[in-house]
Amino acid sequence: MQSLMLAQEMKSSARRIPAIFNVVLIYEDFETRERAKESLDYLAAEFGNDFEFRHSMWRLDILQDPKLNALAAPSLAEAGLLIVSLRCERQLPDRVRALIDERLAQIVNPECALLASFEGSAPAISSSVYACLATLARKHGLDFFEQASSEVGDQAEPSLKLVWAF
Repeated sequence: MQSLMLAQEMKSSARRIPAIFNVVLIYEDFETRERAKESLDYLAAEFGNDFEFRHSMWRLDILQDPKLNALAAPSLAEAGLLIVSLRCERQLPDRVRALIDERLAQIVNPECALLASFEGSAPAISSSVYACLATLARKHGLDFFEQASSEVGDQAEPSLKLVWAF
């Protein structure tokens, strides 16, 4: 009997340890940060048993400071997922595009993916920001996902869908 209890204890302690999955969130402002965090929470809820999600968050204007930009480099190099949450109703400023391009060039994980997070009822695919991020992802060989969320008055909570683009 005692050996049976010991065997059961060994089985329960031999559970698989979740793999560490590094995520970097780059956002524009408070609202886009919250949207990026919702995306991460969604993924953690879906895959939380398989992965231990570790994340760092960087606001775009902070990344324009050379010292702080250098602090972000190690987390980007190890990222398995980069979530970029921006407003899609306007053009992506050249400085921001160059910064994201520079950051993507530093990623050393060949299996890293880029998730572009947008909000609104209009299709994000028609936005110039979407096109810019898709082009950057393709340039750096990253899988590209679009996350679209919308808040419809009838729903108890915002809807969320992830779409693999390439």
